[in-house]
Amino acid sequence: MKYGRFLLLLLVAFIILLISGITLKIFLVQQPFLAEDVPEWKVQELTPYKWELRSVDDPERSTTAWITRPEKMQCDTLIIVGGVEEGEKLLSGGGKWKYTGNTILMKQPVHSFLLRHYWKNWDLLDWWQIPEKIREETRHTLGALDALLNYVKGAKPEDTRFTDKVVMAGGSVGAPFPVILGSFAPEKVDGLMVIYGFTNFQRVIQPLLFNQGLIHYKLTDNPTDFSTKVKITGIRMLTDFFSFLLGNMLKYGEMETYLPNISGTPIHFINGTKDPLVPPEAYLPLWDNSPDPKSETWVEGGHFNPGNPEDMLRTGKLMYAWADAQELRSCKTVVQ
Repeated sequence: MKYGRFLLLLLVAFIILLISGITLKIFLVQQPFLAEDVPEWKVQELTPYKWELRSVDDPERSTTAWITRPEKMQCDTLIIVGGVEEGEKLLSGGGKWKYTGNTILMKQPVHSFLLRHYWKNWDLLDWWQIPEKIREETRHTLGALDALLNYVKGAKPEDTRFTDKVVMAGGSVGAPFPVILGSFAPEKVDGLMVIYGFTNFQRVIQPLLFNQGLIHYKLTDNPTDFSTKVKITGIRMLTDFFSFLLGNMLKYGEMETYLPNISGTPIHFINGTKDPLVPPEAYLPLWDNSPDPKSETWVEGGHFNPGNPEDMLRTGKLMYAWADAQELRSCKTVVQ
């Protein structure tokens, strides 16, 4: 009897310690980034149209940036950080648009990092450290973007490709990076665009996890029998729990924390009117916490799809039109 009571107390103590450890971990990892958290990266031009970005302290970390620009022109620059699906083709718009100005697309470093550190090989400690791993990836993406911004903004006098005007844009899960970096040094950024961006990660993640659970177990959301209802209830409870954990772990990426620090920089939002991924409560905090001058464009339809040429063409035109209206998309002929 005493032995059983001892085991019960031991189990309760373990659960309390585990919950305390998780709570402390989440509290520490969710703290907003500071300017001094941004690591140093370097830019190397491999070709006139393809650059390599690499971490100074962790050279295994690298990524690619593609640039398209008019020949023999000095132009304003647009730097884009895409979402999950991105690559050189995203920059060209499927070959359907040609606009003036320099346009640079940066691939998020997490792509190459995950290829080298495949999650199927992780042990229990690796999984326990997921919050820190995700935060570290975010930190290094900020470092890569900072290197790119400084490289263009601080171009040498003899480098006639770039003016001193730079606009940064982030799409979907890439949206927070320009905002966070812009909040540290708003004087470096002449314009910001948030393309189908969102906050309130818990609200965004939960339906994604829930739908994946239904698909995995081949269930529908409108069951008729009792056993299926129990399964769906279990899936909903698990997804609520995990979305709560992930949402709190990712609080450092909530843009409304950083937007009030961006003063004097025009900010433009592009959103879908029927975006299933971004409900109003996941966007409105961004608008409410953005200082003037700010503006927004609502596009009929759902979330931006990089694989859809029509989406790319339409969104690309809106981006360039706004930058041009802000006089941040101009070029002039270079005198030889």
